[in-house]
Amino acid sequence: MRSSRENEQSSGKRKLNVFVDANTIVSGLVFEGNEALLLKLGAIGACRLRTTRYVIDEVDKALAGKEFGLGWDEIDKLLSVVHNALVVHEPLREVELKKYLPRLDDKKDAHVWAAYEKLKCDILVTGDRELLKKVTGAKTTKQTLEMLIGKT
Repeated sequence: MRSSRENEQSSGKRKLNVFVDANTIVSGLVFEGNEALLLKLGAIGACRLRTTRYVIDEVDKALAGKEFGLGWDEIDKLLSVVHNALVVHEPLREVELKKYLPRLDDKKDAHVWAAYEKLKCDILVTGDRELLKKVTGAKTTKQTLEMLIGKT
């Protein structure tokens, strides 16, 4: 029996590895739209969505904010959706961030850029303007969906 990796290789198709930033995850969890569709595609295996514990901690903080008015049970349910749709990797060490820190005005985004490169992802999905401008391979959710399923 062939593995899914062998099937991908023999068919000429390879699932894209997509690093997902916190803003995209939060939008996908609390709103309908492109970000929610991206999480669904990750859950069904149309692509490999990846992130880190650092990013998930940001998502957790955002969901717990007054803006969304969510209770802890609701947040736990939403985070279970995340774990179904994404592979969550350990956060990077400080030493792994050093070369990225001077490149960004918003230093907390250094983790996202570094993790995207370390995990050898094909795309970094983010709504962050600075990352979209500075990171080769950074795309909006809409651009990513166009690559995955065609025009949206």
